[in-house]
Amino acid sequence: MDLHAKQLRDEFWANDARNGSPIGKPYKEISFLSESSYDDGLEIRQRKLSEILSYARKYCAFYKDMSESSKLSDFPVMNKLKYIENYDLIKVDENLIPGQVGPVHIQTTSGSTGTPFAVPQDTLKRQRRVAELKYFGKIVGFDTHEMLIHLRTWNKWQSKTPAQIKAENIIPFDISEMGDEKLAELCKTIIDNKALCLRGYASSFDLLAKYVKKNPQIFPSLKICIAGSEALHDDVRSVVKETLGCEIISQYANEECGILAQERIPTKSSDNPMYFNYASYFFEVLKMNSDTPAEYGELGRIVITDLHNHAFPIIRYDNGDVGILSSPNEYSNGYPVLQKLYGRRFDVCYTVENQPFSPMAIGRTLKHYDDIAQWQFVQKGQREYLLRIVMRTSENASDYLSDVIPLLKETLGFTAIINIDQVDDIPVLASGKRKMVVNEWKNK
Repeated sequence: MDLHAKQLRDEFWANDARNGSPIGKPYKEISFLSESSYDDGLEIRQRKLSEILSYARKYCAFYKDMSESSKLSDFPVMNKLKYIENYDLIKVDENLIPGQVGPVHIQTTSGSTGTPFAVPQDTLKRQRRVAELKYFGKIVGFDTHEMLIHLRTWNKWQSKTPAQIKAENIIPFDISEMGDEKLAELCKTIIDNKALCLRGYASSFDLLAKYVKKNPQIFPSLKICIAGSEALHDDVRSVVKETLGCEIISQYANEECGILAQERIPTKSSDNPMYFNYASYFFEVLKMNSDTPAEYGELGRIVITDLHNHAFPIIRYDNGDVGILSSPNEYSNGYPVLQKLYGRRFDVCYTVENQPFSPMAIGRTLKHYDDIAQWQFVQKGQREYLLRIVMRTSENASDYLSDVIPLLKETLGFTAIINIDQVDDIPVLASGKRKMVVNEWKNK
């Protein structure tokens, strides 16, 4: 760690200690629960779950008819629309929130699914989110206050003040546009500022790595890239390691809650599971078409209970993401792991036999085509698919990819109808995300 970063870190923790350790205390608890065995942390986790359920029954009008003996499974599964419709019945009066200082913080989601969602978060919840960022960065080799470049769409809702930028040792880098000129600027920013960590969307890392592959350069300071908000495909992972010279890990988080799960470094197993943040949340993986638990190895809906937001209790929240839960492995301390994260429910694509498949299969097929700048795979119908391609050269995409359709059919099924559409750009969403896989068939 350089002297400037160390000074900032020491000042932060000294100031935190003087103020009663509002970040240090949850940091220690997150560390303990994350590194303890399932059995050692069971009593604390159960107590936290019981407390938030009891709190919701007492202070949220929406849950007033729930009996004191109600278990988690008795509470309704909620989605974003249900929260919006019942917003005033769930929101807790600020005067009743434990530890609240001043007005509650309103955390607004990106609206990438078409419906923005404003979630009140109390003071203690906000402090815990800071502690989560510091802990989950530390375990993958990025210590607090080391130089970080954050890649996202920076607007007036997400902007940081000059004081925040200086105190956090962060460079906000806007990715609303990611052409070659912007990517060249990003490379220069990394090198000039000796950045140790890049945080951003997986699609941004894909574009950056492919640019560097065509325009080789060295980033001696980079230690880690943290990809979030989108599934990290194997082809992106490999090209980042090859071109940027550092590890990249996937972090699963959302605006409504915080950091939900993360891969580990060094990777402990070849299949790269994600480890849930059981210290702050209770997780369920439910069947796609019912509110019963999915089996290990079965694709299911990820349902979240936030153990720490007293301003707006989030209980059994189906946030639209799907994944596969796996039994504990030898590194998970007895906790189940998230074997695969597919992303949004309606962005999961299916074979002609109506079986879900990993988008990584598309990425693995296309990664050998160096002149592809961007791609997006769209399912139009049960057997109909569209591959959008942005070429780096003027070459005709259909000619360039003459052998790709038979390869894709090995995954999709041999009766699949696959069309290739060459476009000038695949625009980002307002959030800054660029969807690589879209299901228009299931989402009609």
